Order: sequence, then structure tokens, then C-alpha cells
Amino acid sequence: MSSTPLELSINGKTHHLQVEPHWTLLQVLRGELKLTGTKENCLEAECGVCTVLLDGKAVNSCILLARQCVGRSIVTIEGLGKPEGLHPLQTAFIECGAGAVRLLYSRL
Repeated sequence: MSSTPLELSINGKTHHLQVEPHWTLLQVLRGELKLTGTKENCLEAECGVCTVLLDGKAVNSCILLARQCVGRSIVTIEGLGKPEGLHPLQTAFIECGAGAVRLLYSRL
């Protein structure tokens, strides 16, 4: 397959990428952008460790094609806090999995 250009808004920044049409958002986040806070485990949307916020709603990035996210806002665990410190939920749930923190944040 041939890669295609893609523009994604992740954690408030625009990223211009070349991706394969079958790549998931998880593959792009971890492989291309090195945002490793979003974890890989079951690849079947069962465990939740790949959860990100898409337009403010929790979604499983392991089953979502990256090309489906064009023109939408993506927030990973890295994007919840500010440069000066962690988001209060990150601090409160520092011992929990990243998926749980993003899921709770999406409910605010």
C-alpha cells in the first residue's frame, strides 16, 4: 500500500504525517509520534489502555483508523496536563492505568 498525507490535531498541536491507509490511531500515536502514554495491549477494544479523547469523548485508539480522525481533536494522556504540572486527575490517579484517567476526564 502507499502512504497518504494526513493532518491530525493531537494535544492542541497540528501534525502533518504520511500514513498507511490501514494504520490505527494507536499506531500513529505510538509509532510515528512517540506518544507512548497511550498503551497497546488487546488490540480489540476490550481493555481500555489505548483510550484517548476524540472531540472530548473516550474512544479506543486500537480500533480507530487514523484517517477517521482528520478534522477532530485528539487528546492523549500526555495532553491532559499543562507544562507547569499535571492535571488534578493525573495526580489523583497516578497509580491507575492511563485509560482510567482519560475515561474519567471525558466525564467532566
